[in-house]
Amino acid sequence: MSALPPSGRSADASRAVTLQRRLGPLGVPAITVAIIVAFSLMSSNFLVGSNLQDILRQSALPLIVAVGLTVPLIMGDFDLSIAAVAGFATTVVSVLVARDGMSLLVGIVVILLAGMAVGLFNGVLVSAIGLSALVVTIAVGSVLNGLEFAVAGSEQISAGYPEGFVNFARSDIGPFPTLFVLAIVVAIAVWILLERTATGRNIRAIGGNIDAVRVAGINVNRTRILGFVLCSGLAALAGILYAGQQSVAYPLTGLNVLLPSFAAVFIGAAAFKLGEFNIPGTVIGILIASIINNGLLLIDVASWAVYIFQGAILLVALLFARAVTSDPAGKGR
Repeated sequence: MSALPPSGRSADASRAVTLQRRLGPLGVPAITVAIIVAFSLMSSNFLVGSNLQDILRQSALPLIVAVGLTVPLIMGDFDLSIAAVAGFATTVVSVLVARDGMSLLVGIVVILLAGMAVGLFNGVLVSAIGLSALVVTIAVGSVLNGLEFAVAGSEQISAGYPEGFVNFARSDIGPFPTLFVLAIVVAIAVWILLERTATGRNIRAIGGNIDAVRVAGINVNRTRILGFVLCSGLAALAGILYAGQQSVAYPLTGLNVLLPSFAAVFIGAAAFKLGEFNIPGTVIGILIASIINNGLLLIDVASWAVYIFQGAILLVALLFARAVTSDPAGKGR
């Protein structure tokens, strides 16, 4: 039996909620500052301008993917095919443009449409037919991995990339990498979609109470499918840009975006809008993940340890998001 009367427990819960709301948003910034201070003490090169630029460059393409992933996650849908879509885009655009001589513009359009078609396929199977998003996207990802080998013929492509494409992917706008600027533009565009349009309100409403949304007459299937299409389309865009940045492609050696993207989105749920997936939080989450990866390399941590840290970051993000959004009163348990 509790030592406190009901009124006392209620007052304690109220104070806990108030404290949680005040301190919760400070958690992610505080952790970020602590990480930066730690790496700056362990490596004199960490805060050098060129290294900070490298951090932004490394975060650009994962940010594009994570921004797209945020949309279906808001609606409660998982997409585990994002890494496969990005890798497929990198390999196939390299085959079409660098090896076979297709026009760069045509190649980009073809791959973007292919990526969006994958999202449409995922969305129809999950929303319209009712299959599990986890199972569907894992299966689709496996198919895309196989198609990479089928299209590329298991060969490495390292020549024939248009010079303008490569220069663009490696260029800077002032002190900022061009791809990072592009990623921020994409993030702003998706933020506007989510926060300033009727479609965005529908997306958030589906994540809140899908049955109420159906009763209100909103086309739930169409909106969920749109989320998958946007997610896969942006993953394909990131894969295309990665081909120009690296100027080399081989099946299954594309962007490593699966864990970093999920970690970033869940870190974002503990920042800005507590307990809600949001674009500004995703941006911060990707920067944190990139800072950690960069710092680990600077202090000569073994490459295999980076994967351990990536998984740990995701677990910590989940736990932290749960901690700052849990019900201190114990309701709903």
